[in-house]
Amino acid sequence: MPGRAGADPGQRPCDLVPIARSDPGRRVPTNLFAYPNLVSEPGPLPLRSQLDHDFTDALAHIARIRTRRRLERDPVFRTIRPQLERVLRGFEWDLEPTLGHSLAPRRPGIVRAVAWNVERGKRFEGLHALLTSDPELSTADLLLLTEVDIGMGRSGNRNVPKELAHALGMGYVFANYHLVLAEGDRGERGHGVPNTKAMHGCALLTRFPVLRFEAVELQERRDKFHATEKRIGNKRALLCELLLPDGPLTVALVHLDPFAGPRDRARHIREIVARLREFGGERMLLGGDLNTNTYDLSSGRGLAYNFFYKLTRFGIEGMAAQYMKPEEHFERAVFAALRDGGFEIDGFNDFTRGTIYYDIYDPEIFRKALDYMPKAMRRVMWTYLERRLAPWGGRVPLRVDWFAGKGVRPREPQVIERPVAEGKLVSDHNPILVDLELGAADEPDLAEESEG
Repeated sequence: MPGRAGADPGQRPCDLVPIARSDPGRRVPTNLFAYPNLVSEPGPLPLRSQLDHDFTDALAHIARIRTRRRLERDPVFRTIRPQLERVLRGFEWDLEPTLGHSLAPRRPGIVRAVAWNVERGKRFEGLHALLTSDPELSTADLLLLTEVDIGMGRSGNRNVPKELAHALGMGYVFANYHLVLAEGDRGERGHGVPNTKAMHGCALLTRFPVLRFEAVELQERRDKFHATEKRIGNKRALLCELLLPDGPLTVALVHLDPFAGPRDRARHIREIVARLREFGGERMLLGGDLNTNTYDLSSGRGLAYNFFYKLTRFGIEGMAAQYMKPEEHFERAVFAALRDGGFEIDGFNDFTRGTIYYDIYDPEIFRKALDYMPKAMRRVMWTYLERRLAPWGGRVPLRVDWFAGKGVRPREPQVIERPVAEGKLVSDHNPILVDLELGAADEPDLAEESEG
């Protein structure tokens, strides 16, 4: 069982030292390349730990292997597989910045949480500028960041979470998902910068001490070894217990698979909620990119069927409206899984604004969309979409990024639409934020319940 942080002999008695929860794992098919979440035996961990490796050359060799079957037989892969597993299930953190000041949030009585898919952090200077100067984003006490790189050429081989955290004076915990075997996805190639560490995952940046953390393995339906952005590993949900001025708060940072369908995303939410019950905590905040795009992108044929089903049932206007309310129909199983776990989305989200856009005039976005379509349909689909999406200027909003809470009281949720730095978009996603009232548990109003 996990323990609370204890005092390390090398630290001052008041220092908090994180505890990583140990999980014995479960039996998984080896061909899925999935790993148990065993991090370490329970016990004090240092205030900082860097996730590193020295097998960059071996990754270049693995990248040239064409099929999973050949990979499993490859002697280089078989030799370094234990090291690969260590990195793929690994964490990196620096929590010392959270211990040298009081627990006061940036705004009295309020803890501000921001969730943002930062698109690898590849526009780092703009990202840094917004997080330090934007009047809303710069007041964040918690940053739940998805799609962050460490040692990827597309993002300048930066350690994105570390550099952002240090610039903001915050602590961080990074959970690795993948070792990337390509330059990047479509639109991210040809930059000519080799990967160094090739790690990609999520990170929680925090002004408050971290008491313990773990990750929940999310087995992916589609083997990313054969994807356009070739990689090994799986997404993981990062669970952290933080010490706020009014007591502990458990934060779950989630990035669901866009290449799966709503049923798979609902299954992953159920797995996360089940682990949260075991992890414990009366107050919880879940946030991130749930990829509630209303589609199953696991196959081009399935995508085409789903698209034309929406079109014939709702029409183009109704289909666009569904993108803004996925909880009502196509992704309702995802939100049912949240409700079954005691989580609410009302009050935590601004339902009037999208968090990402399907923009047919954005070359990178549209090339990705074309990949999902049968080749014979691509020209026809382009002509059709250009004509039918003209009323929206060719850009349709979707809601894929969410907060959900349990035992906390939210205030003033917002979507920061299309933030730019020096005239350029920083990410393809909009950041979302919500303020949490300190000392205000989300409890039923007994007076209201007694009426009638």
